[in-house]
Amino acid sequence: MKKVRTSGIAAFAVTILAAAGCGGSGEPAATAPAAAEATVPAEMLGGGVLTHVHDGQAGSPHVQVAWEVDGANISITYGRPYLRDRTVGETVEPLDGSVWRLGADEATTFVTDGDLMVGGTHVPAGEYTLWTLTTGDTTELIVNAETGQWGTEYDPSRDLGRTPMTVGSLDTPAEQLTLHMENRELRFEWGSMVASVPIVVH
Repeated sequence: MKKVRTSGIAAFAVTILAAAGCGGSGEPAATAPAAAEATVPAEMLGGGVLTHVHDGQAGSPHVQVAWEVDGANISITYGRPYLRDRTVGETVEPLDGSVWRLGADEATTFVTDGDLMVGGTHVPAGEYTLWTLTTGDTTELIVNAETGQWGTEYDPSRDLGRTPMTVGSLDTPAEQLTLHMENRELRFEWGSMVASVPIVVH
């Protein structure tokens, strides 16, 4: 094979084209693809993916948290009050004999795209609100079919069902209300109180 000798003028032209970022056709030369942006990890809360909704009227941030449980997509939207030196069951909800919105401000919303058993309550795919009722040593989780209401506007005639929760004490009190979904169990932590109920996907 013969070596082709490039004249000084041709070599100079090639150098100019390369410096200008052009190929022989005069089009800009292809550049290396930009480095892929680093993936920002999703913010998590209570074992699920967290989305901030709004700040709340009295300083309780509202969030939506989403989980995947055995193929069902479940989300809960709720206000997260702070304890602020109050005592659960004495100076802050859940108070004995009163229905609580399980959060702050608007009623807490529960959405599932799969049919569930929440404790002893059958919950078809759809949107609901969650409440609790503490009577003595018993705390029940209430699933209610009414949605979009303020958290003091509870209508017991719309209850889908009530189921007892397993109640215990936390070694380290939770300063801010947190709902968790893990090991097929829904629970809330608030002050020194922790209460849970099993969830089964049909």
